[in-house]
Amino acid sequence: MEIYNSKARECEEKVIQTDEKLGKIRNHSSEKISLSETIDNYTESLNSLNFDHCTENFTMAFRDHIDAWKNIKKITDKYPDLRGEMHQLFDEIQNGKDSTEFKELSKKIWDTWSKVENSKY
Repeated sequence: MEIYNSKARECEEKVIQTDEKLGKIRNHSSEKISLSETIDNYTESLNSLNFDHCTENFTMAFRDHIDAWKNIKKITDKYPDLRGEMHQLFDEIQNGKDSTEFKELSKKIWDTWSKVENSKY
């Protein structure tokens, strides 16, 4: 059981570390490509991570987090020409005509991330 525990911990730490690296890339990719394309690249990279030794709770929480990112494209698809650092663009959208729906969808990203954090081994 101890081997499984350390493998689960290693798996989850590696996923979190890789997400952190991918997040830094994501935050600046939207300076050159659309937000939706940036999100596609980010979520495709996350989907390709190896969750084989992660706990089921962590894996499910992380998959929900990926889905939350995909769902925000309902709004970002409306802004194909918007460029800049992702957080600045999110602030801009949050204060625009799609603010209500955008706030709900971005809250789900944060809520699912909280579940990921709480499900770590």
